[in-house]
Amino acid sequence: MTGRPDLSRFNRRRLLAASGATLATGAPALLAACGSEDEDEASPEQEVELLNEVLAVHLAVLEAAQQAEGSDGPLAAVVAALVTRREDSIGLLEAFVAEAEGEPTDEPAEAAQGESPAEALAVQLEDSIATALAAIGEISAAGYRQAIHRGVTEDAAALAALRSVVGGEVAPDAFVFGPPSSAEEGS
Repeated sequence: MTGRPDLSRFNRRRLLAASGATLATGAPALLAACGSEDEDEASPEQEVELLNEVLAVHLAVLEAAQQAEGSDGPLAAVVAALVTRREDSIGLLEAFVAEAEGEPTDEPAEAAQGESPAEALAVQLEDSIATALAAIGEISAAGYRQAIHRGVTEDAAALAALRSVVGGEVAPDAFVFGPPSSAEEGS
């Protein structure tokens, strides 16, 4: 043995666990490209559920963006672009759920709260990124993973632009810290 790991034994879940925060920004692209030899691969019903979870957070982002649409200046352009991209991604996710023989949800995820519509939108974008990162490793269809990855990058770009306009750290927390663990969610 040469001391090199057997790369054929890596799957999406192991890759994400091994990568930690150092690959967090590149993990969606890597996961979207990975094959699926995982014994824990999602069933078709679970894939529909995962796609609907991502769809629900996209719907929540759209609602939060629509609440922030009355903003002035550079924030208005960021929000308008996000609304257009989110409407497109929602249509695509709905088509994927229907293609997987599921019923697309029309209920958005729980709305994030903030002191202003822009702050609430920033929190909603964080939630969307974290949910997508958690789901992407379980989805087996490459086309679905790529669409979710595109949503992550769109959300991250919108969040960075939003934070650069209103102030704050531009790196999404979900990229720095990863998706919240179940222990963090309960506290």
